[in-house]
Amino acid sequence: MKKSISAAIIAFGLATSPTMVAAQDYTPDVIELTETGPFAFEPAAQLDLSGGGAVEFWIATGWMQDPGYDPPVLINIGGEGISYLISVMRERDGLVFANADDEDVFLVDLSDGNLHHVAINVMDDGIEVYVDGVVIGTSDLRPLSLPSSGLYVGGLGLEDAGKFTGAIGQLRFWKEPLREQDIVAFRMRDVLDPDAGDHPDAEHLSAMSDFSTGQMMLVESVGDAQ
Repeated sequence: MKKSISAAIIAFGLATSPTMVAAQDYTPDVIELTETGPFAFEPAAQLDLSGGGAVEFWIATGWMQDPGYDPPVLINIGGEGISYLISVMRERDGLVFANADDEDVFLVDLSDGNLHHVAINVMDDGIEVYVDGVVIGTSDLRPLSLPSSGLYVGGLGLEDAGKFTGAIGQLRFWKEPLREQDIVAFRMRDVLDPDAGDHPDAEHLSAMSDFSTGQMMLVESVGDAQ
């Protein structure tokens, strides 16, 4: 089920109300893919990580037995192949980052079914992967610059394709890699926080979802989402 972009807003209907998971002073909105199934956004420059940047999201695994594949979280893919694919390992013991040419594995325990924050920095010489504010690995693998037919969340939505069972929380895309201290400080804070202060890299935010309203904003500049 592919959603369309209207101006710089991607809207989609939720089959059920999103689950709200509270932690510290921030409450990320989470969509239960177990109930809604995979969905996709139309391609947009803000969702292309081949030039560098970062992506953040939250995940909670919802399967107990090996499904026979590594359940996909995000897939940016087109006719020439996969630009980037982020999956959870089938045994829930790590993350997989892949492109059309290769893949790398980052070991981390995700088997408790709780919500975990993931951040991936894309730099000139590779990527670094954080889970819950801790670096779990680096790689010289990067997203490829390939034509995109869409950003798929939780799977491709095909009958014989693997899908993610569990929950996925707010997606944040950035034009520049994030500093470690900011990943730690803002993984449970809103990007724009009038009380505690805005994210120091807020000017580099390029896209951010809001499942509670059913929208993803494609940002031209902070304070001017269109």
